[in-house]
Amino acid sequence: MEQSVKSRFEAYVSPGVLLSGAVIGGCSFAYYYLQGLSMVHYDAKAHLVVARRIVDSTAPGYSQMGAHWLPLIHLLYLPFVSIDSQYRSALIPSLMSVCAFALSAWLVYRIAWRLTASATAGLFAALVLLANPNLEFLQSAPLTEPVYMVLSLLAFDALMRWRASDGANSPWAAAIWSALAGLCRYEGWLFLAGVIALIAYDLWTRQICRTRAVRAMAIFIGVFAAPVIAHFGYIYARLGDSFFQRVARGNPAPYETYRRPFLSVLYHFGELAQAAALIPLFIGLAGVIYCLLERERLRRCLPSFLLWLPSLVNISALYWGLIYRVRYSSLLLPAIAVFGSLVVSEYRAARRVMVFSCLAVFLLPWVSWFFPSQWQYHFVYPSAGILLLPTAALGLLLAAVASARYRWALLTVAVLSMQMPVLEGEWRPMLSESLEHQYIESEQRQLLTYLSTHYDGSRILIDVGRLAPLMYDSGLPLKEFIYHDGDTTDWDKASASPRNHVGWLCAEKGDEVWGLLHVDPHWADGYSLAVQTENYVIYQLDPERRNVRLPARQSQ
Repeated sequence: MEQSVKSRFEAYVSPGVLLSGAVIGGCSFAYYYLQGLSMVHYDAKAHLVVARRIVDSTAPGYSQMGAHWLPLIHLLYLPFVSIDSQYRSALIPSLMSVCAFALSAWLVYRIAWRLTASATAGLFAALVLLANPNLEFLQSAPLTEPVYMVLSLLAFDALMRWRASDGANSPWAAAIWSALAGLCRYEGWLFLAGVIALIAYDLWTRQICRTRAVRAMAIFIGVFAAPVIAHFGYIYARLGDSFFQRVARGNPAPYETYRRPFLSVLYHFGELAQAAALIPLFIGLAGVIYCLLERERLRRCLPSFLLWLPSLVNISALYWGLIYRVRYSSLLLPAIAVFGSLVVSEYRAARRVMVFSCLAVFLLPWVSWFFPSQWQYHFVYPSAGILLLPTAALGLLLAAVASARYRWALLTVAVLSMQMPVLEGEWRPMLSESLEHQYIESEQRQLLTYLSTHYDGSRILIDVGRLAPLMYDSGLPLKEFIYHDGDTTDWDKASASPRNHVGWLCAEKGDEVWGLLHVDPHWADGYSLAVQTENYVIYQLDPERRNVRLPARQSQ
């Protein structure tokens, strides 16, 4: 009877996880969409602008992808942002993220179940992922993280199935998913390197023969390299620029972690603690230790360490001086969920981790009380769960001791710690990060209000790298703007002689147009200051020159 109940439970868990992901994802999206928050993130608008300008710009075409971002997400959005209603609402692009979220939870369940042979452990991993408030917010917006997450998990799942096969097939599915992930985010490039290293390890330990290993490596590299070379080759041929050249030029104003390895690692740990919450992160790291303690277990779970590879990208970015972003660490959430499931799969490990997790919950309020309230890092400030979570954890620990159900108690503590965290830094930091520009929204509204009432049909010179959201919010067609990204022919002409090409100059403090305004005091001769705030300026061409149009536009 007990075996029959267990079999029925395992049969219903897999579709139940997929359905739960769809429901939770859909409800989260509905909440953020109705609150007007699904498009609040800077990059959400920027991605839509990049996709739209392929068909709506002064020089439409593939070169409008520019040299910075990878192409896949914009190509996925392109058929929809070509429609004005979808471009403005971003409904279908956002729903792509919702679908990716639901499928990611199902894949995490499959991966954890394959590693542990336990449906309970798989369910633990899936629910830890589904209950994460930060991921629930990200999957409600048109961003790359949810799409990359599902692509990398599809690649990993296919890789595991291929390694478990008898060698009769080739890893085409894993290679294709890996290539798509590499066209979505640069973390996918490191994933490919990890896959090659794993195949080399399998060859070295004689788990696969030389022929199979060489064939597999060739498939992965060939499938990955073909679209990457085609994209970057075309962009370089058209623009004479590439992402790699920009990285090599360095950051003119590097972040405080620049060339400080220890501080880069410390900041990344802070990112992880904010993205995952401390208790789920603690459980995931406990799973790593649990895996390392036994050689056979480590050998079996070794491929799963590929899920931690985004950490290397994040630490490297911080070391290179790129700015701190909590959002980048959301890609580690599947690793935390999967490795947390390892401790759930074994009774003694679950009991020990449950006890230590509760001790950590009991200690966290003391951490928040120890640091002074004026400390510059708000992470340790007390949050809503400073009393509720320790109380709930104590009750769950006592119930687990009485019933010997440590696995479910551990899952409940992990979920509660995300929903009512002890420390402020754990409370929906990605939403807070997305709202970090609120302090200048009133200034942006001044600019947009003036443009909406005074725009005369002449083009606007703008720095799209800084002001893509302003371009989106203006409601104007993107062909009304000239910017320094993609095909820069019009930008070069307009920046050399603005009076002959553009009717407006729009600048944010520190951007390229701002620099042009301040380097040459006569550069804006013929323009009058229309709007000036603390961080923005708009110049309008004097009335006698307002019939200015680009030559290409005149021919239209």
